[in-house]
Amino acid sequence: MKLPKGFGGQGMGDMMANMRGAMERAQTLEDELGNERIDIRNSGVEAVFDGRGELVDLKIDKALVDPDDVEGLCAAITATMRMGFEKAVEVRDARVKDIMGNVPNIPGLGL
Repeated sequence: MKLPKGFGGQGMGDMMANMRGAMERAQTLEDELGNERIDIRNSGVEAVFDGRGELVDLKIDKALVDPDDVEGLCAAITATMRMGFEKAVEVRDARVKDIMGNVPNIPGLGL
C-alpha cells in the first residue's frame, strides 16, 4: 500500500502538528460562525442569519402583506430562507476548507 505524501518519517510529525492545529481551530469554529452575520434581501423580505444558518432577524415589507396573495408572501419568505441557509453553508464550507488546508487527505478518514 502506498502511503499519502508526507506520511511517515519526518513528514508524520508535521502532519500530526497540522492535524492538532486544525482540531484546535475547529473547536472555535462554531463560536466564530455564531458571530458571523449574513444579510439577505429578496423581494421585500430581509433576513439576517448567523454563519450556522440560524435565523437571527426577519423583516417583511408591508407592501408584501396582501390577504389575497398569501402564497406570494410565503414564496418570498421561503426563497429568502433558502438563500440565507445556502449562503451560511458556503461560509461554513469555506472556513472548514481553510482549517483543513494543511491536513493531508488520508483515504478512508472522510476529511
